[in-house]
Amino acid sequence: MSTAFWTMTDANTGVPLFAPTALKLAPTRANANVIYANSNTAQAFSAAVGVWGVDTQEASNTQVTPAAGKMAHAGWVQKTSGMGPVLSISANAGAYGTNSFVTFSNGGTGNTAANATVSVAQNGAVLSITINSGGSYITTPTAVPVSGNAAFTVTMGGRANRAQYETLVAAGSITGNGAVIV
Repeated sequence: MSTAFWTMTDANTGVPLFAPTALKLAPTRANANVIYANSNTAQAFSAAVGVWGVDTQEASNTQVTPAAGKMAHAGWVQKTSGMGPVLSISANAGAYGTNSFVTFSNGGTGNTAANATVSVAQNGAVLSITINSGGSYITTPTAVPVSGNAAFTVTMGGRANRAQYETLVAAGSITGNGAVIV
């Protein structure tokens, strides 16, 4: 009995069997199913890897998918998103608040979120923001104060906010209408 290495159907069962090796996983159907349309990452990896079936319309029309201008060809496309920590946080001039922590949200984090502390003067003016842990994010997270009027500017490090698209199997057409690459 033979098994196809991939099919030209936009579904998890069509993902190329060799695709999971990008995450150092065995080339099995179960592992290929896991990375189909994946935009998340596990803490153990330094990147998020997902594989999408991309038809010719998705590959050429930026109104269908913002990634269209970055893909070389329709077919099975792998997107690798780098990750990195929060390097620094600054507050706007005239920011006021309380001694507290910064709340981080979004950013496509794995299991490691950033942790930062806000220190204020007696009058409540923000004196400093200390990063206790940079976390690990795919894109820049949103940082908001627990209280006050501070607007934070976050600077990322590592490979955060970087994505690479690689055509694994080029095709003139692919059938089905699975998840759209982002």
